[in-house]
Amino acid sequence: MTDVSVTTVILVSYNSADDLEGCLRTLGASDDVEVVVVDNRSSDDSVSIARGLEAEGLVTRIIESETNDGFARAVNRGIATAAAGGIFLLNPDARITGADLARLVRAAEADSTIGIIAPLVDSGPHVPTLAAGKQPRLWPLFTHFTGLARAFPRVPFLRGRHLYRRHHSYTQDVEWVSGCALYLAPHAREAVGFLSERWFMYGEDIELADRVLRQGYRVVLDADVVATHEIAASVNAAGSSVSTLWAQNTFDFYVWRFSAGPVRRFLWRAIFSAGLGSRALLLGAKARRAGEKGAAMRARAARFRRFAGAVWSTNPTR
Repeated sequence: MTDVSVTTVILVSYNSADDLEGCLRTLGASDDVEVVVVDNRSSDDSVSIARGLEAEGLVTRIIESETNDGFARAVNRGIATAAAGGIFLLNPDARITGADLARLVRAAEADSTIGIIAPLVDSGPHVPTLAAGKQPRLWPLFTHFTGLARAFPRVPFLRGRHLYRRHHSYTQDVEWVSGCALYLAPHAREAVGFLSERWFMYGEDIELADRVLRQGYRVVLDADVVATHEIAASVNAAGSSVSTLWAQNTFDFYVWRFSAGPVRRFLWRAIFSAGLGSRALLLGAKARRAGEKGAAMRARAARFRRFAGAVWSTNPTR
């Protein structure tokens, strides 16, 4: 395929048997969309399920990696085989309809300043933040973790690392969106090329958005289009050892991209770990009064503590 009117959906699977069929049946089939499944050496039935969906016309081709080399390398394998049009990154545990994907594509086609456009991602009632916001510089990190961004959501100067669903569910320009459901327009794709392979998993989406912005294009959150994402599913599939990579790689990106020296590194770590540590303490206190529901709160608190500690054990290089 060489037609720029064809959008390529790239879906990376790793032990995604429970999610793959639901994701691709929700998306459906279309003449102007090709679907590439890149499997990262799954040990479950992911590949056989993808083959069945391929026979039904819901998958265009399957790329089976010999080893699990991480998310970005898998995506790049898919991009290397893709049509010349836009790229839509989609997690197996995310859901978006074909009609909504088409709306994103049309919005980008109608405005050549848009480099990336993404739906509003609904991660469930217990996740108050949106998967979009500011790049992880010191000030947005500080306003997020001190609560200033949440207390004064209409003050642009205090806009934080994450937007809040209650206050910010409208179409707007942002500095990053989640790679779980992200459309890269053809002109931006031509300008930025492939994903960075610096990280095994997590960090690629904020780095891609940063490069798109530096090329003079916009990153847009389209709140008229909604996708859903079971936020813990991909982490659980990858294993608990991977779960801290989100924190470590965000810090690594900050140091690498913004050339942070020792003082800024310390401040970033301190703000991040204090913010998550205080949330862990609050959840622990609530869990003691929550009865049977307390187990889930304690698990969240434990994850926050792991994230908080992880950034002190990683030493990024610029």
